[in-house]
Amino acid sequence: MCEYHSKFNEFMSELNAQRIVLTKELSRLDKYISSMYHDLEGIDPSEEYAISYVTQLQETLKKRRVVKDEMARLDAVLNPLRNVAGDIETSVNIRKKVSKRWKRDFKMTLTLEEILSEG
Repeated sequence: MCEYHSKFNEFMSELNAQRIVLTKELSRLDKYISSMYHDLEGIDPSEEYAISYVTQLQETLKKRRVVKDEMARLDAVLNPLRNVAGDIETSVNIRKKVSKRWKRDFKMTLTLEEILSEG
């Protein structure tokens, strides 16, 4: 397989893995916020605990915003790459066939590494 293609696939895998991590964290925060909203219904706003509760909810919402912002930045890179990934696969497969034919027809036995090491 083409070294460049391998690096591209590895990069895509890393981005997808990071997207999964962020999605899980967003889900965790959403569940926590939902739980807090349910608890909020039973809190008397005049209680001293209410201020602490609101502060905790606000901090959690800020964390959620940080995760959402990171997801948006990641998606700005990942989504266009996903769109061209199929074209890259097609191009690489075509190039592999041409390279195989050249190696056969022109009896190419040298590797790029051998050529570069001569220099």
